[in-house]
Amino acid sequence: MLPFYHLDRSGSPDNRRYNCPVENVGEQSRISENHISHGRQQMPFFPGFERFDELCFNDGPSEPSPFQLSQEECTKLRNIHSEMLELFAPEEEETSPTLSSFRILNNCRSNLEDQNSEKVKVSGSNVACSKVGGASVNEIIRLAGEKFIKSRTPRVDDLSELNQGLHDDKTEDVELVIQNLLLSAEKIREQQFEDARSLLNHCYEYSSNKGNPVQRLVYYFCAALREKIDLEMGVTTPKVVSPEFEKAVKCPISTSLSLHQRIPFCQVMQFTGIQAIIENVSEAKRIHIIDLDIKYGTHCSVFIQDLASRHVCPVEHLRITAVGTKSNSLPTETGKRLANFAKSVNLSFSFHVVTVADILDLNENQFELDSDEVTAVYSPYFLWTLISQQDRLECLMKVMRTINPSVMVVSETEVNHNSPMFVNRFVEALFFFGAYFDCFGEYMDPDDPERFTAESIFGQGIQNIVAAEGKDRTLRQVKNNVWVQFFGQFNMVQKELSRSSLYQASLVSKNFNCEASCSLKMDGKSLILGWKGTSILSLSAWEFS
Repeated sequence: MLPFYHLDRSGSPDNRRYNCPVENVGEQSRISENHISHGRQQMPFFPGFERFDELCFNDGPSEPSPFQLSQEECTKLRNIHSEMLELFAPEEEETSPTLSSFRILNNCRSNLEDQNSEKVKVSGSNVACSKVGGASVNEIIRLAGEKFIKSRTPRVDDLSELNQGLHDDKTEDVELVIQNLLLSAEKIREQQFEDARSLLNHCYEYSSNKGNPVQRLVYYFCAALREKIDLEMGVTTPKVVSPEFEKAVKCPISTSLSLHQRIPFCQVMQFTGIQAIIENVSEAKRIHIIDLDIKYGTHCSVFIQDLASRHVCPVEHLRITAVGTKSNSLPTETGKRLANFAKSVNLSFSFHVVTVADILDLNENQFELDSDEVTAVYSPYFLWTLISQQDRLECLMKVMRTINPSVMVVSETEVNHNSPMFVNRFVEALFFFGAYFDCFGEYMDPDDPERFTAESIFGQGIQNIVAAEGKDRTLRQVKNNVWVQFFGQFNMVQKELSRSSLYQASLVSKNFNCEASCSLKMDGKSLILGWKGTSILSLSAWEFS
């Protein structure tokens, strides 16, 4: 599945001010552009905010050097709590010639390494890893980032010293390409567009959408940075849509189901989330599941099968209600497939759809609640799609609060793609997509058509995150700590994930033989899944107090 990229959504928010949430950005981007903090109004820690767009991160005190942090400072920064800071318009970030955003590369290991996190014990095994010159994709990015930071203090002659040609060592060659990519982003931020283009030309010589994972990653980030340059310079270029992307838009089922079956991420979180719901309705005979983004219903099949096999307190009836909008059309066959499956396992079942033209039209009466039923809500990678439409998000949450389910299980991506600072988004995206491309290289053949299709879809997402601004930037995501604070506004209390739920997560990772690469950690009461040290997905369970 592609949990963070919806092909069936228009993604077009209405035209409003886009100072949306920017969270405490973790190990990859915990330090933002400190130079823009001068003149900003500081807000006290965790004020009584009323809207989602007031959640953001604190730039922190200015440092004497924009690129150097001591080990003690790094450790301290890893453990600080997020604070609130008013967001200013994106154009106000261009006030300093220094690029202190790249200090985030000093802490490029994800919050999976946070000292406050608790590792979910999963027995290890040796698995083959997709490596380039002996290192995984994000290890190469990290090493290149460290060298890039060193090269910027003191400042070097960019084009001469970083582009002296390739070396004999393959890993050094790849690191040099990543350094050029980072330097190109810096040049774009400094509005030195011709230098940025020159650096991207060096990167393109190495990149390939059919090469190794790093080459593929560089290919799509080069395209995104070039589009960023064109937009900044006011150059209008015709949009070229790849055949792979057209195929995915026309027939997304094949690619989504293929990734769901072959890549561990979604299945690990899916089985964990379903187990959390099952445990919360274990004593109910009549169960009502509200699914906010049902898609093809693969997770519902798991739920149906488990309930059908229950011997203690057998289920009398299961009702699933799927929420759909015009911009998120529900496949009409999903309900039929689930009904046929429920019939095959002898489970009394009904399927309903609540379709609204706009989330603002949603209300609790449309769900036909029954006092004899125990209600649970499942939200798989859906809430982020409403971040740029905050009134819709708040409306949805108010309806959920009125429904008052026994549990609401939420899965989201564990990444900050919503910073107003272009460079912050660029670096976050580089690590996040680097982990996915690395995983694709491990589980899919280089010439696999489904891999081309998936990476092409990711490429469109990369372009939106890196190049677009304002209302055009529709792919906005935040991390678990922001959702935790946001849910608190609706009197939601986080529930513990049981040992059984966590066991499901470790069991699925074992089935994929990826225990050595797929990390499972607890962030408070939330489960964080990562790939080789980079956070990917989060899962949490909630109830309304």
